Amino acid sequence: MRALECSPDDVTGILGRVFRPKANPHGLTDLNGLLQGCRCYRVVDENDRVVAAYALKGQGGEIWIQAAAGSAAIDLCDVFDDLIPRHGPGFQSVGFRTYRRGLCKKAGERGYQLVDESDGYTMRKTL
Repeated sequence: MRALECSPDDVTGILGRVFRPKANPHGLTDLNGLLQGCRCYRVVDENDRVVAAYALKGQGGEIWIQAAAGSAAIDLCDVFDDLIPRHGPGFQSVGFRTYRRGLCKKAGERGYQLVDESDGYTMRKTL
């Protein structure tokens, strides 16, 4: 798999399938607002089919996964571990928020720590 940087318009179809207004860190009610200021990426497989998308935002020394979604054929934790750290030389950590407890468990097995449960689950991993 490889990630191709793209415009927010190129990822709204994939990310829009999983976007929930309450499941974002800023209380934004639409996907376009959530993606403002993000660097967006499409993930393509060996046949150049788009299988996932994500949006990243640098926040201090951390890469924040603002939004991510993928097809059932891929594991988003693989995407997080393999591709996202490549975007952040100089960043000390990567973080994301989810409402999916199963994703927390999988991320925890890959070194992410649960750092906040006040509104969903905020996960962080030192790079």
